[in-house]
Amino acid sequence: MRAGAVLDGRYRLIELVGTGGFGQVWKAHDPKVDRRVAVKVLVGVGSSDSDRQVARFAREAAVAGGLSHPHIVTVHDFGSAMHNGQLLAYLVMELLPGKALSTTVAKGPLALPDALYIAACVADALDAAHEAGLTHRDIKPSNIMVRDNGEATVVDFGVTKGSDERHDITTTGVLIGTPAYMAPEALSGTIDHRSDLYSLGCVLYEMATGQRPFTGTSWHLINQHLNEQPTPLRTLRPDAPAELERLVSRLLAKDPGRRPSADEVYDLLEDIYDRHFDNPPPSRGADVTSEVSLSPSEATDGAVVPMRMTAHENCPACATSGDETRVLDCTACRGEGRVASKRRTFSVRIPASVRNGQRIRLKEFGAPGKHGGAPGDLYVTVHVNG
Repeated sequence: MRAGAVLDGRYRLIELVGTGGFGQVWKAHDPKVDRRVAVKVLVGVGSSDSDRQVARFAREAAVAGGLSHPHIVTVHDFGSAMHNGQLLAYLVMELLPGKALSTTVAKGPLALPDALYIAACVADALDAAHEAGLTHRDIKPSNIMVRDNGEATVVDFGVTKGSDERHDITTTGVLIGTPAYMAPEALSGTIDHRSDLYSLGCVLYEMATGQRPFTGTSWHLINQHLNEQPTPLRTLRPDAPAELERLVSRLLAKDPGRRPSADEVYDLLEDIYDRHFDNPPPSRGADVTSEVSLSPSEATDGAVVPMRMTAHENCPACATSGDETRVLDCTACRGEGRVASKRRTFSVRIPASVRNGQRIRLKEFGAPGKHGGAPGDLYVTVHVNG
């Protein structure tokens, strides 16, 4: 693959941004909707091993494509194509700004507020996946993308395990995941959502201390996960709150039943931040819903449409009085208890081939975030006229 190549007659490759055992990841341009995307390309399709990788690609497209969450990568497309006489499979995802967490932790420990916020983003993503009956199985720094504002996004759902075993692509006798971050039970093939929390504990430990909880090689590493305890976090990071050390210890419990759930982890991380750090953490803005009407041709070909968003605040004339009758009789807000405080109009691009009643997620077009947090998302329901 080379820069400038056009994949499947659509995706123009711009820059190689990563390589691995699966193949390559390219920054690319999708002219159909005029946006930059990330394209993960698997080359050499046809061997038994590559067939398993193609199954992983398909699984990632199905799983991540079915999860709409601000901290989970959005998947746009999946397919296969011939390129220069070679069959390859590809996966098209949103192009995430920032860099992999693995790049940052390789330089040493993170500032504790940053580590707490990144871990909270991952816990939030895992909570959504677990609620959907999915286990990621490979939480590690290279699968966590971090933006400049600290927002983190979980990627690579290709080895995800779901409650429907028809879609479980695990091969008997094959270790799925990354041993340095794998839960003890996962090493013997018993995996559920609690295994993800152990992996998150490994990542949080590494962010706080600059080193992994276990650093052996091969069977020594496996024995450490199964039978040994890591060096206490505060021995390596004395300024860490005691509550953080206790949380990491619970996450790294050998017994899965002793680990907290993802939503509990999120709450505990938020509480630790509030107790020990002065500046409030970045807060993501609220999601917003709206509707748009399109003609049949606009629904087929795509369109750029104006959207008018209105923010509201409590009515200063009546809402603070606590008198329900006064609210109902108020002429300033006409009985609604709130008035418009700010209006803005902007253009949004509706993709081609939308259906009547389809709900589209437009990232970061919702309410603004606080303290440097990302805006929320805008969910638009499409109505096709005629």
